[in-house]
Amino acid sequence: MAENKPQLEKPSRTEVVSVTDWVACHNSNDNFIVLSCTVTSADSSAGITGVGLILNTHDGTTLASFYTALSSGSEIAYPALNLTPGEVSVGDNVSAVAQGEWNGQHFFFEQDLTISNC
Repeated sequence: MAENKPQLEKPSRTEVVSVTDWVACHNSNDNFIVLSCTVTSADSSAGITGVGLILNTHDGTTLASFYTALSSGSEIAYPALNLTPGEVSVGDNVSAVAQGEWNGQHFFFEQDLTISNC
């Protein structure tokens, strides 16, 4: 007898959350490179229970990353990180990643950005 393993349909990452308002810039007031975005739940549930950012150079070297759990969940998260300009500066191309967990499902978004002035 053949084993029955039903496949549950899971929404794609674009259906569970959206990531918008990407920013990669140099803040000359405090001399930091800033990376930020907005992560929004696809519905009105407070389903975002984890979120993080990764900043890579154009060749894939990781410059900074973080991840944090949200104990009560959230409908919207505003992850951001600051780092000293060391390896990147205004005009450099970088790769940014927003990733996390929404209602038990992992999401991962990658965006190519150019560092501008804030």
